[in-house]
Amino acid sequence: MDTRVLKLTPGVIDQINEELAYIPTLAEQGRSDEVHYGTPGQLLTLKVYIDKAIAAWVANPGNDQSLHEIRKVAATAVRALLTEGCPGRTYTVAPVRDTEEAA
Repeated sequence: MDTRVLKLTPGVIDQINEELAYIPTLAEQGRSDEVHYGTPGQLLTLKVYIDKAIAAWVANPGNDQSLHEIRKVAATAVRALLTEGCPGRTYTVAPVRDTEEAA
């Protein structure tokens, strides 16, 4: 797979949207993941699910269990951007080095 220019596929978008729809149901289950704690809460939730993804990768053959957790990470990150804002990337162009000076 060429990873230089990846774009979201409809299937991935659907899975993230399903996870985003699922998050509000967590409070009914007595979980605090759904409660909005701002950026710090989103970061903490991301860390928890990243740790779960790592543990799943270590404890299970194949990637399925860790990818299940990574989907949660993706949805949590998207949720943070939707609720907290999504600043654009600022590009800084690196100066061009003179190849003769470098030699």
